[in-house]
Amino acid sequence: MNSNFIWIYNFFIFTIIFIEYFTYCESTISSENYEIEFLHVLFRHGDRTPAELYPNDPNPIESFYPEGLGQLTVAGKVREYELGMKLRHLYGNYLGKIYKPHEVMARSTNFDRTKMSLMLVLSALYPPKDQQIWNPTLNWQPIPFKYYKKQEDILMAPNISLRKFIDEVERVEGLEEMKTQIKKFHPLMKNLTLWTGTEIDSIEKIFHLYHSLIAEHSMGLELPNWADSIIHHGDIMWEAAVFYYHMRSYNSKLRRLNGGMLLRNFIDIMTGIANKTINDGRKIQLFSGHENNVAAFLKTLGIFKPHVPEYSSCVILELLRDKYRQYYVGVRYYLGIPSKIKVLEIPGCDMNPCPLNKFVHLMKDVTPTDDDMILVHGENHDESC
Repeated sequence: MNSNFIWIYNFFIFTIIFIEYFTYCESTISSENYEIEFLHVLFRHGDRTPAELYPNDPNPIESFYPEGLGQLTVAGKVREYELGMKLRHLYGNYLGKIYKPHEVMARSTNFDRTKMSLMLVLSALYPPKDQQIWNPTLNWQPIPFKYYKKQEDILMAPNISLRKFIDEVERVEGLEEMKTQIKKFHPLMKNLTLWTGTEIDSIEKIFHLYHSLIAEHSMGLELPNWADSIIHHGDIMWEAAVFYYHMRSYNSKLRRLNGGMLLRNFIDIMTGIANKTINDGRKIQLFSGHENNVAAFLKTLGIFKPHVPEYSSCVILELLRDKYRQYYVGVRYYLGIPSKIKVLEIPGCDMNPCPLNKFVHLMKDVTPTDDDMILVHGENHDESC
């Protein structure tokens, strides 16, 4: 691709993102009725290059220089930095302007693009102030974060680390009801096999090809003629990608073992703060992951609407306290593309925000038990997008 075109394209993306940011600024979250006690933030990485190419791909590997495959693009870096600015704008009064290590927990999956995305969010969320300024020409400070081997990451990668999750997925895929639903996509599989030059014989393979095409599309690269009519919202390939999330969270057991792992983490912290068993001053935890993490978490909460979570999309759970020292849970969803935030309601709760005790009760069937949290290794399938 012509270098001038790449520069113009990246500048265009940068401009659009910042226009969105400054023309859609929600007021800082504050209320006479509630105070924020804790924030749980789960987000998807930014725009990326495709993780793999298919034999008939019109874009050669050189198209992705210098990043290579599966890496964050310039547009993705800008989008993640914008997410950090959005969080700073919304929660700055609560977080304070000085970074304090004991207040922040940050964690990523073990992928370059999610680690880089987390660093960008943190750099915008906590720019150095006052005595923390160490270089007057660099508005940045290092902030540590954690990540785990995929085979050991039950919070973010149960599809790789948990044998019981993989076994249940395989059982569900064998159900007659599921086989009937999958038949709808058989003609698509046949066509994709012909068009791509590689065998596409499962929903999972459609899912990964879909994300490769979307990655190339987000970069402004050439797509084959057949792709343009099947990858957009509501198209058949988009439907298959959304169906993939349905398969992975088909029943309460899968929701418990998938998005439920992060839910259990949040509930443990929320109840600990409310019961005064946790009083170490922590304010926020951030998880940098993939669209399947975001979709699974929304599925577990019961608030997923059919869609593919966009680059930098983000679920925010707020632990809130009223003047009577009663605790509540609020849920917000940052769309990423466009740069807007929605307030979501928990199904079955007649208040928003939802009382903490009610929230915990409603989530009982999808909250993992201690036995569920025991690590039993699965197979090493890389399914993150």
